Amino acid sequence: MGDEQTLVAIGIGTYAMRAAFVVTAGRRPSDRMARVLPHVGPAVLAAITVPALVAPHGIVSVVTTGPAVLAAAAAWAAWRRTTSLPLALFGGLAVWWLATWILAAL
Repeated sequence: MGDEQTLVAIGIGTYAMRAAFVVTAGRRPSDRMARVLPHVGPAVLAAITVPALVAPHGIVSVVTTGPAVLAAAAAWAAWRRTTSLPLALFGGLAVWWLATWILAAL
């Protein structure tokens, strides 16, 4: 497939997905689908974030993976304790910097 054909195929696919939502806007999902839908968002978020945490450069190593996992755990713990998103983000960032600095010093 050439570049132009690929772009046309992507455009048609995007249009078809959007049109499917417009066409089915008035319908209710089946019971089976309604049970699954609440799990789609967390599954997509996990599919995006877990590879970025575990293998940030495509390779799993302690030097690159360790600080990211520690920072994520610290951010989660700070958010659960304070429910402050900025505090959790800056706390996780501080833990990441500290862990990266310590591993670089070793």
